Amino acid sequence: MAKQAVRFSKKKRTQFRFQKLKMCKKCNRYSVLKDENCPKCASGFVGIESLVKSIFKNRLLTEAIWILIIVFIGIVAAPTVKALYYSLIAGVIFVISYVLLTSIFMKSEYFIQLKKLLRVDFKKIQAGIQFDSDLAKEDVKLDRLVPAYEKLREISDFIDNDQVKIRRVMVLNEIALRSDMELELEELIPSSYDKDFVKYALEVLKINRTLITKKCIAYFIHYRDAVVIDFGMDSLISVAGTALRMKLYILEFSGFIEEFLDYFPKERFLRLCNIVYANPDVEWGSLEEKTKRLVAMKYHYDPDFKRFVS
Repeated sequence: MAKQAVRFSKKKRTQFRFQKLKMCKKCNRYSVLKDENCPKCASGFVGIESLVKSIFKNRLLTEAIWILIIVFIGIVAAPTVKALYYSLIAGVIFVISYVLLTSIFMKSEYFIQLKKLLRVDFKKIQAGIQFDSDLAKEDVKLDRLVPAYEKLREISDFIDNDQVKIRRVMVLNEIALRSDMELELEELIPSSYDKDFVKYALEVLKINRTLITKKCIAYFIHYRDAVVIDFGMDSLISVAGTALRMKLYILEFSGFIEEFLDYFPKERFLRLCNIVYANPDVEWGSLEEKTKRLVAMKYHYDPDFKRFVS
């Protein structure tokens, strides 16, 4: 079955994750998806920041009304004109102080109100994200891979577990990956061995080696036996070759790299030689010795390796 050629929209970036939360005021349901309207009732969503600001403004308005009522009662109940003036002056001072203090602590009060809302509506938020997840499942069933993946991508900002990661990977394995895509890898590493993830990672390796990070290489090493059974030894050779991108990776995984030194293509091995010989003060261990022996045995005639032959 041929993979689908698709194009994803860019992921929405926010300073804080909570900024992606929004609520349908009609059915009181939260969502983290990019939809503008609620799929249940078609009403527009209200962002959580707008929601908190509305609650905060209503609270300020209520407090301001109570202050005015108290000042008015003080003025009306004043037994003398002098007392009336005192009440009026005290009321004005109190109102000005209230406005000043509110403006000074407005930001902290906003976040206090936000934390309170998130705490009170925590179960509603969970239920809303679960509903979003069910929508993504439905898209997968109907073979709508793009909306399914984009939903799962947003959900993963709030739910970081293997179930969501593997569902994303399974969708990506049905898609023809390209170098211009906004791909992720380290964020999708599961806590145990998963064949679908390894399949995806090996495909990413062909497209963009820079996504193969230290954590990803460590995953392949940890589950190397299972990887070889499912994908063969060449998969480990490719990962070991990718570790040659950085000096720090070579030092971290020198033993793993040394195992496959004889199988690296010339350009990969040449890169290793350049890094090792450019850093004579680094303790490379047995990797350096084996590298030198291989140069002498296999590449002593090659002009590209001439400066490495002693």
